Amino acid sequence: MGITYTRPTDLNLLHPEELSQRLASTMRAAVPWLVTLSNADATLPERDGKWSAKEVIGHLTDSATNNLARMVRLQIAPEHMPGYAQEAWVAVQHYRDREWAEVLALWFALNEHIVWIIRHIPQDALGNRATLAGSPITLGFLIEDYIAHMQHHLRNLRFWVHPGETVVTDPLHPAT
Repeated sequence: MGITYTRPTDLNLLHPEELSQRLASTMRAAVPWLVTLSNADATLPERDGKWSAKEVIGHLTDSATNNLARMVRLQIAPEHMPGYAQEAWVAVQHYRDREWAEVLALWFALNEHIVWIIRHIPQDALGNRATLAGSPITLGFLIEDYIAHMQHHLRNLRFWVHPGETVVTDPLHPAT
């Protein structure tokens, strides 16, 4: 599976409604400061060889696209799911050339749909198993790691676009 951003929680402690709320609070807490970026500022990379804010949010959009499909498929049947070439996905979609408001709107809309999907997952489906890029996972872990991945990128992005500010990406879990 490559890099993971959290450790699996005991499936008995996971609840779709709470996971849904955790994702919703993460993205909704980020929107107020993300919209303060101008299109020009969102186009500038963190430094040479790094992504711009548009590309980071584009990457999170690509992650949403891939993980939405995984969350749906994992509720239907176990599968062997591939990873994806994140650098190539960001490059071929030219996020840096797109208007910042459009990049944000797409990311937000996809994640609002994922919040909806997660909220409606049956509790027992969180234990459904699959293989992702050769690593065994459960649906519950996929969702947890998806949220932690988003929090990781939002925390890093806010750190370099608003240096010196306290960064809380999940109001329900301030220590994340």
